[in-house]
Formats: sequence, structure tokens, C-alpha cells
Amino acid sequence: MSARIARSRTRLLLTAGTAALAVFSLTACGGSDEGVKTEGKAAAPLTSPAADAGPRQAPAESAESAESAESREAGGREAGKRTNGGEQADGATSGTRKTATGGSRTDTKPVTCTPRNTEVTVTEVSRPVNHLLLTATNTGTKPCFAYVAPLLRFDEGHSALPVVRDSVPQAVVTLEPGQSAYAGIGTYSPDGYEDSTAHSLGVLFADRNGDSTGTEVKLPLPGKGITFNSGAQVTYWQSDRADALTW
Repeated sequence: MSARIARSRTRLLLTAGTAALAVFSLTACGGSDEGVKTEGKAAAPLTSPAADAGPRQAPAESAESAESAESREAGGREAGKRTNGGEQADGATSGTRKTATGGSRTDTKPVTCTPRNTEVTVTEVSRPVNHLLLTATNTGTKPCFAYVAPLLRFDEGHSALPVVRDSVPQAVVTLEPGQSAYAGIGTYSPDGYEDSTAHSLGVLFADRNGDSTGTEVKLPLPGKGITFNSGAQVTYWQSDRADALTW
């Protein structure tokens, strides 16, 4: 009887222990599941930034694009300023060059040769015979035009010597400061008449129209004077001495 009761108690204790173990196991398992669920919930925030990265990155890209655009615009403005500045500088430089060049042209623009800026001399030459050489040298600071031919008269003659028409140069003779122009004077012709002796030569410069500039230079003729007749004549101004003595 006692042994039977003892066995029954033993079974009850085993049963109670098994039940307690089962409850403990269930509690432990329940804690494990809750841990898993907690880890699952904790993982969600780790993926959220990645999911939100697109929407948040877009504003960042827009800001960067805006900043780049603003930077490019600012750069464009600066470049524009530099370009405009360069153009203005070039314009100013060009204006300066034009002004300088214009001033230079104004300073060196040829004027008419006159006794004020030109010295004239007359010499007798051996060849060809019965010829004088008139030389006009620019003593001024600007180039001058030796227009047409000199207007000449012996002594107090009332008319200028005829001009050799065939001696017209290809262009108006221009004298730089220090340069000379030449005119040949034929004093005597076998076909002429009324021989006379002259002791001075009156020289007038002509303007572009062939009219007198108004100031006569009186030059003494070589020796005791020269003999001339109605065949006397003068050439156009020439840039070469030999050309002036061709006629």
C-alpha cells in the first residue's frame, strides 16, 4: 500500500515537473519569437533611408544643379564682363591707335611747296648747252607737293616762261623733308628771236591748279648774266635731275 502510494507520488512529481518544464520551454520559446520580431522591427529603420534616399537625393541634386547653374551663370557674367572689358579695351586701344594714326596723318599730310618751306637755287650746267637747273629743296618738317611747274620770268619780264608739255611726270612730285625736285630751263633756241641778257630769275611756286602761290623768290643768275631769247622754256618739276635736263 505504502509502495503504491509512493509510486503515485513519484508519477505526480514527474508529471508536475514535466508540466513545469513545458511551461518553461514555452516561455523560453515565446521570448525567442519576441526577440525575432524585435529584430525584424529594428531592421526596418535601416532600410528606410535607402528607400527615402531617392526622394531626399533629388532635392540634393536639384540644389547642386541650381548651384552649378548659378555658378555657370555667375561665370558667364564674369566672362561677359571680361569679354566686354576686352572689347572696350580693344575699342579704346583701337580708338587710340586710330587717333594716333589720324594724328600722324595730320602731322605728315603733304602741303604745297612754297618759299616758306622750300629753298630754291639755280645753276648753269655744261650739258646740255644753254640750260639752267632749278633745284627746290624741302626745308620744312612736312612733305610738300611740287605742283605742275615753276612760274619763271627773267628780270622784270611780264610773262612766265612757256612750259614743256611733254615733260609732265607720271605723278605729282612729293618732297619729304630734305628731298629735292628739279626743273630744267632751256634759255636759248636757234629758232627763237629777240636775244636778251638777264641777270636775275624770278621764281613762283604753283598750287594744284597751276596758279601762283603769291610769293616770288628772286635769284641772281650765274656770272654776268645769261643770254635768252623767245625760245626759252621750263620743264615740269621732276624727282630726278637727269629727267629735268632731258628737254
